[in-house]
Amino acid sequence: MNLKREELKKKIFFVLYLIFFALTIIGAILCITHKVNNAGYAAIPMLIGLVFSMLYRNSKKAIEENKE
Repeated sequence: MNLKREELKKKIFFVLYLIFFALTIIGAILCITHKVNNAGYAAIPMLIGLVFSMLYRNSKKAIEENKE
């Protein structure tokens, strides 16, 4: 396994997770303030963010296993 490639993937997954987390917060605020009438503006980015957080954790775990 190429460790540098895994490190890069881990960073990319983390950045994408943060972006979708921010979109979730923005969507939730828009729903609470009734600027939009659809909860999908918060739910869909949350689901995508959860996927990227799982990929980040799996990548982090793979890196730790290969360092040993």
